Amino acid sequence: PVTMNLERHTVTALGREIRLTAKEFLLLQYLMEHRGRVLSRDRLLSDVWDYQYPGETRTVDVHVRRLREKVPYLEQALVTVQQFGYKLMEV
Repeated sequence: PVTMNLERHTVTALGREIRLTAKEFLLLQYLMEHRGRVLSRDRLLSDVWDYQYPGETRTVDVHVRRLREKVPYLEQALVTVQQFGYKLMEV
């Protein structure tokens, strides 16, 4: 239901193009490349944002929320793993 064109930096869902910010695009790409695996917030911060932070940050959560709002398919497919991170389900 969701396709990404990495060369054109576009995302299409149900036949319509979705506009994403650069970080939203990179986050979705990372989640799709690691589909079916539980990814911690810390890992997402380090691998997508290239950012190490020893405390707590809501950056990942905010970007995931925005992705779910923009790409309706992700409302069901992008699962929150309580107190750990996220998992993009295999469909």
